[in-house]
Amino acid sequence: MSLDLQFDHIAFNTPSGVLQASLETLLGVAPGPRPPFPFPGEWLYQDDQALVHLIQRDDLHDAQLSHLALRTNHPASAVLERVRASGLHYRVAVVPQEMTCQIFVTLPGGLVLELDTPMPGREVEITHDYQQNQQAPA
Repeated sequence: MSLDLQFDHIAFNTPSGVLQASLETLLGVAPGPRPPFPFPGEWLYQDDQALVHLIQRDDLHDAQLSHLALRTNHPASAVLERVRASGLHYRVAVVPQEMTCQIFVTLPGGLVLELDTPMPGREVEITHDYQQNQQAPA
């Protein structure tokens, strides 16, 4: 069964101001609304799609790829079943003030893949609480 995935966004860990102006010029994206995460950052939009997420990390000298995100309309429980079957390490979070489940899967080599799914209820165990951890999951 396919999860019918679509590209959602790419995210970078970056010192403040290092990447934003370049991406705005290169891609024609513009800053827009961002959920109230407890860590600093910006979301850059193409029309109504938050295409690039910048996670502010002033302890870095250069920008680094944080993760690549894909979305599906399949429920979080079904996606999580597939993730568990893969045997890969994962963390589960919920976007603050939204009912979007984020399943962060660490692939061999360290690349993190974020799988965004609808979550109509508390059907999966949350392993990363943004309000308690104060940072993006890695």
